[in-house]
Amino acid sequence: MKLKFCSIVFLFLLTTCHKYNELSMKAIPYTGDELKINGYYYKNKGEYSHVLVFFTNGVHFGGNGVLPSNDIENILRDPDFTKNFGNRFAVWGAFEINNNDLRFEYHSIFNGHDWYTCIAHCKILNDTTFIIEKETFSKTGKDVNDKGSTFLGEYHFQQFSPKPDSTNNFIK
Repeated sequence: MKLKFCSIVFLFLLTTCHKYNELSMKAIPYTGDELKINGYYYKNKGEYSHVLVFFTNGVHFGGNGVLPSNDIENILRDPDFTKNFGNRFAVWGAFEINNNDLRFEYHSIFNGHDWYTCIAHCKILNDTTFIIEKETFSKTGKDVNDKGSTFLGEYHFQQFSPKPDSTNNFIK
C-alpha cells in the first residue's frame, strides 16, 4: 500500500505545474500485428518497473515513470490512480510501428525541472518483446542517452484486462 501511494504521489507531482510541450508525433490508429496490445509492456528494474500501455488509437500511456514491480496490475486497475491522468500530459504520448520498428514519443524531465519531448527508437523482436535502443530529443534529434536515461532496454508483454482508458486531453 505504501509503494502504491508513493507511486501515485510521485506521478502526480511529476506531471503538475509544468509547461506542456506539444508532441511532434500524431496518434494514428494501430491495426497491425507486430505487437500485442491487449495488455502492457514492462522492463523490470528490481523493486520498480517501467510500464507502457499501447492502445489501438495510436496512443500510449506510461511515459518515463515507474510503478512498483509487485503491484503493477493492482495499480492499473485502481480507479483512483487512473482517473487522474486524463489531465496529466507527461503520461501520454503517441506511437507508430513500421515493419519491425517502433517509435513512441513521450515527455521527460531533465535537471529536475525542464520538460522535453523525446522519441524512443525501438526494435521489435517479436509480438511480445521490443528493445528501446536509443532516445532522441524530438526537436533536435540529439541523443538523450547521455543525460542518464534508464528507459533503455528490453520490454516484455503481459496480457492484462481491463486496460486503463486511453481518454486524455492531449492526444487527439
